[in-house]
Amino acid sequence: PVIHSLLPPNWLRVAQQLAAWNPDLLLVNVWLPFLAPCLGAIVRLARRFRPTIISVGILHNIMPHERFPLSRPLTRYVLDSLNGFLLLSEAVARDLSLFDRTKPRRVHPHPAFEYGPPIPKDEARRRLGLPLDAPIALFFGLVRPYKGLDLLLEALAQTPVPVFALIAGEWYMDPSPFFRRVHELGLSNRIRVDNRFILQEEAPLYFCAADIVVQPYRSATQSGVTPLAFRYERPVVVTRVGGLAEYVEHGKTGYVVAPHPTALAEALTDFFQHARAHAFTLHLQQAARMWSWESVVETLDGLTAEITARQ
Repeated sequence: PVIHSLLPPNWLRVAQQLAAWNPDLLLVNVWLPFLAPCLGAIVRLARRFRPTIISVGILHNIMPHERFPLSRPLTRYVLDSLNGFLLLSEAVARDLSLFDRTKPRRVHPHPAFEYGPPIPKDEARRRLGLPLDAPIALFFGLVRPYKGLDLLLEALAQTPVPVFALIAGEWYMDPSPFFRRVHELGLSNRIRVDNRFILQEEAPLYFCAADIVVQPYRSATQSGVTPLAFRYERPVVVTRVGGLAEYVEHGKTGYVVAPHPTALAEALTDFFQHARAHAFTLHLQQAARMWSWESVVETLDGLTAEITARQ
């Protein structure tokens, strides 16, 4: 069924359809307070039609990265409808404790989506029209103020290595100040911006074309970009904010640094000047195997068993 977040009669129809399937487990992705009314209502209605349904929230975020009216009561409304929680980072678990301390929960890192097999770097760069021999850092995903793209820009101006930045994702902010700063810093020939939604089948091209992935966030709970980078054996530079650093072993699968341009520049310089890509490979392969979808299923099985035992 298709959920319409602003149409309550649709919520009733969705709940009826879900109940008709007679599922043992209902998984609910929670990440935006805006969606809390429809999700909380659907779960409650589905359980009214089928009381045996167990509902588990997959919690990406508890607290929104950007201000949202009534975020706390809306979040509480959807959380109260759930029997248990699968949390994608310890940071999310800490936020959950502000709302609930008793329901069953498990923490499991975000696994990598399977968007397709790796592509040779040269081929990926040719298909994207990128320079074949440039050191390339990738910023991937929706562009929002909290993701710190401006910090990356300032870092590029400080690196002695002429790092080329590939920025791929749809912008949810005005790009004009960014491009003005690009011009002021004289970086126009070292920046490529693909301001659009990147299709799933295109994702391997972008990751495989890059040497390293940069997440210069000012705040974060977790990120699906990090495991995707590991899937394509690309190390990451992440900032020490929220749960972002939980995913990365400093010096093995990437760099964990302060959310500051100088720290980002130092990490990029170290990576490219000392040609560290090969040293990261084995650790990236191990990380990708550890965060598998099979492991998620095992974790959900254990969580569901605990919920059932408590009922």
